Amino acid sequence: MKQIDCPIGRQYPSRVDLETLLLKKILLVAIVIRLLTGCSEVSVSKEQIALNDLGVAEMGRYEYAQARSTFEKVVKASPEWLEAKNNLAIATLNRQREGDELRAFELVTSVLSEDPDNARALYVSSLIHLYLGKPELAIPVMIRVTELDEKDAYAAYFLGQAYLQTGDNLTASKWFLRAVTLDPYLRSAYWAGSQALRRIGRVQESENLLSDYQRFAPNPAARLAGFSYTRMGVKAETLSFEQQNVEMNSRPVGALFGEPEKISNLARVSSITAADVDNDGSLDIHLIAENMGVLLNSGLENEVTMEDINGGVLWGDVNDDGLVDMVTCGESGVFLIFQGIDAWLSEPISEGQSCDSGALFDADHDGDLDVLSTGSYGTQLLINNRDGTFRDISADIGIVDDGGRQVLVVDLDADRDLDIVIVGSEDNVIWQNDRTWQYKPFPGLFDFKNTPMKSITTGDVDANGHQEIYGVDLNDNLLVWRYDGLLWTNKIILSQGSKSNGLSELAISDFDGDGRQEIIRAHGSGFEIIDPILGSIVHSQSIEGLQSAVVANIDPEDGPSVITASSTGVDKWPPGPGRFKFLSVAPSGRSEADQMRSNGSGIGTQARLRTSGRWTVDVVIDSHSGPGQSLMPLSFGLGGHSHADYIALTWSDGVTQTEIDLLSGKLHAIAETQRQLASCPVIFVWDGNEYRFITDVLGVGGIGFFMSPGKYAEPRPFERYLLGQNIMQERHGSYHVKLTEPMEENAYLDAATIHAYDLPNEYSMVLDERMGEGVTGRPIIFKENVIPNRVTDRNGFEVTSLLTSVDQKAPDPGNLDSRFIGLLEQDQQLTLEFSAPIKVTGTTLVADGWVEYPYSQTVFAAWQAGLRYRTVSIEARDKTGNWYPLVEEFGYPAGMPRQMTLPLKEIREGTSALRLSSNMEIYWDKLQIVYEVNDVEIRHQSVKPDLVKVNRIGFPQRTNNLQKAPSYNYEQRAPYWDTKFQRGFYTALGDATELVKDLDGAVAIIGGGEELHMEFPVLHPPSQGLSRHFVLDFRGWAKDMDLYTKDGETVTPLPVPAYADDIRRKNLHSKYNVRFQEGF
Repeated sequence: MKQIDCPIGRQYPSRVDLETLLLKKILLVAIVIRLLTGCSEVSVSKEQIALNDLGVAEMGRYEYAQARSTFEKVVKASPEWLEAKNNLAIATLNRQREGDELRAFELVTSVLSEDPDNARALYVSSLIHLYLGKPELAIPVMIRVTELDEKDAYAAYFLGQAYLQTGDNLTASKWFLRAVTLDPYLRSAYWAGSQALRRIGRVQESENLLSDYQRFAPNPAARLAGFSYTRMGVKAETLSFEQQNVEMNSRPVGALFGEPEKISNLARVSSITAADVDNDGSLDIHLIAENMGVLLNSGLENEVTMEDINGGVLWGDVNDDGLVDMVTCGESGVFLIFQGIDAWLSEPISEGQSCDSGALFDADHDGDLDVLSTGSYGTQLLINNRDGTFRDISADIGIVDDGGRQVLVVDLDADRDLDIVIVGSEDNVIWQNDRTWQYKPFPGLFDFKNTPMKSITTGDVDANGHQEIYGVDLNDNLLVWRYDGLLWTNKIILSQGSKSNGLSELAISDFDGDGRQEIIRAHGSGFEIIDPILGSIVHSQSIEGLQSAVVANIDPEDGPSVITASSTGVDKWPPGPGRFKFLSVAPSGRSEADQMRSNGSGIGTQARLRTSGRWTVDVVIDSHSGPGQSLMPLSFGLGGHSHADYIALTWSDGVTQTEIDLLSGKLHAIAETQRQLASCPVIFVWDGNEYRFITDVLGVGGIGFFMSPGKYAEPRPFERYLLGQNIMQERHGSYHVKLTEPMEENAYLDAATIHAYDLPNEYSMVLDERMGEGVTGRPIIFKENVIPNRVTDRNGFEVTSLLTSVDQKAPDPGNLDSRFIGLLEQDQQLTLEFSAPIKVTGTTLVADGWVEYPYSQTVFAAWQAGLRYRTVSIEARDKTGNWYPLVEEFGYPAGMPRQMTLPLKEIREGTSALRLSSNMEIYWDKLQIVYEVNDVEIRHQSVKPDLVKVNRIGFPQRTNNLQKAPSYNYEQRAPYWDTKFQRGFYTALGDATELVKDLDGAVAIIGGGEELHMEFPVLHPPSQGLSRHFVLDFRGWAKDMDLYTKDGETVTPLPVPAYADDIRRKNLHSKYNVRFQEGF
């Protein structure tokens, strides 16, 4: 193959130049307007005030386009109302359509023409300069804002960001430190300030700031700054005409509990649990008395009796069939009792080893429920194999102890997974989950570990993001261990005064509805409700001979009841009149999707409820210290408000989800939204009419993808994609290519190039590309191609018509394994038969198709179940009719619809059929053979981008066809989605050409909702008789936030390729990668 390099074609002004000219023009017009007009009093009607308030509410629901339309009506009716015009500018900026930054800038500039010191307009105009990558223009404007409002921490922060982007680290550090002083909860300023101080050599101060930053990490009250609504500071938020002070509501008068209601006469009850067993929306109560289980449907005397039930009962959907099952923990061991349609079926999980306490939770993050059992013989972690069997892995993963009498699972280190606390007779053990198939002794908390306890519970009462440990010691004192992000401290909340024997139980719930949880403490003489912050008893109930007291969230409107068992029977203590109203939330990992990521019962889901500026934190796992584990909705008090603003859920798989406007008095059932959280960056090109979705790229460059414990896939830092002919067209004198991130992941782009190959019209080309080893990306030129004359699936059914054209209609790959995303129950097989023997020279398999990517977490889950995702293998049928292995596990199409190739170098003479097989969910669209030729003269040109910009664009709308083939609509973009940012520095918004133009190891970094917009010089048309083929060449990497992805929480460590220019890389990163982001 011969190549002739050709010169680059026409040159045009860049978009940066055009934007600068437009901004100057807008400012000039504003000056003229200012000379011609003056300030005047504003008179606004009640109707316009109401309409403005509607726009503010729409902004709060992230309906930015609708809010902009509303504010437009307000401004049209009252053009002299400057604050409404500021609201319109802010809505416009957040809508994120092309050109909206300039439209917003024009609006605030018109405000400044009438009121030059309008702080909101100045602030927004400065942010727009930063947004467009012009920090030198942002600085003087933001300085003026800080003069007008010396106490605005966000203004100080963004001013520090502007200085950081100009390379003035010293001045930047001063403004970051000022931001920290003004608002100690502004976490972004700690991180950015730490980095700026480190760059000027003030290492100790840098480490101090970093330590403070880490201390605030899980606190929901901590705030982040960034270019998204509610993160840009109050001056960049839309405002109502009047800001009313929110008054604290007084608690209703009356008792916390009503008169007790007898629900059973059983007098010797050893365990009480609650769950909606029959799935009728009402909570059922289960009692254990004298080796007999009694189920009270909806808490009434509609008893279902079960024999040979002892110890405690753990409730949850163990086999993911939608029915709640029970796991019993008792003297005989651990038994799983499945709920069938007409009967309960018992199967032993672990016999012969007594279980004193247990927990049901997803210990390995594979989407099912596992069992933790502890007793005098030690601790077992029984992993669910998802086939009805369990196996004990405790010794394999480091859990070796003497056992205990109580167990709690809780996220003590605030890292999105559950740790294990085991209470022993003399000391306590804490096992830390490190997600690498290992549990390790938890660091610190030595005084807790060495304090003998009667009972413990956990909860985040102060809503600071860290779980507290509450416990009753042998002297009956109530103690608490709290973590402030740096140190664990403990103190006595309530001294008992005298030591008692017998019952000691604890649990946490909000009983009065004020949004802050209390502790219920049960003992032989009754129970108390205790305020753990003040250390005071707010309610005391005497019950002689009390055997147990548990919380039951029966009533969504009035909050928790308490079920007590004593020598006189079982009573329900319903809510009394002295409470605010409540709402209930029932999270579930089950949805209409074929495959799930979280367990169907929602166990382990962390919830943060926001109500009028206050946080309440809870988790779906029973906090009661007694035997058994209830499964019931979470109950949240609203402090007198009619609704909660929103709830932020973190599912057991680490995925986040937000639901808004939850009304009081309701049970809100929330299923996990099954979203495509990660794949690879998505590309669009201008096709003459719109930005057309092409596919995703750099999946082959995935960083930290889990293969097996301690082993991660090696990323390939390049991928080439062959565009269809005539798809890419010039726009404003350039080829436009967009690399976008519409998912929860990062893209790291080192370089991008467009290659143009001009071939004689009778020839065509493909690329040596696939997910697999030995890929070069080189062009493969061919003239002859052959399609199979017959294709059959594993069952012998003919599917030929589905594989002869690229139309996103593929043969059914087979039944999916519902346990693991992207895995089949049986291997998919396709047999390709050809009408004549396949040639052996230049033979190349070309396949169009797409794959349903697994995540690191699902690969881990399959691994621990003894399964492995096997890529495609090929067998061939020789001239004697015998099949021989041709290629073993060569790979697959690397993501969304695309073309892959495989040179078949070992094919034998006379081969007439091929068979493809894999257990992965791959959709084959078209299959063919081409024969490579090497004696064709081609003309090759390549161009680098002359403009690269980082933009925040939101999330292009995704749709899937019936076989999961995705498509994205760039024109329909949501400004907000439930995605998080990995913690660290991203490339500043605006120009990033230096980072992408050359292959030097310096990377442009973007996250979810962002893009790299690239413009390339246009090439002269091909000569007559030649056809042009464009190839997009990307050099870079991608990384998602899956729980099992290595370093998935952080931007760093950055990839360092062997070819990196270390000095240039460092300088460019210091110059451009200065925009801190984290979390939502």
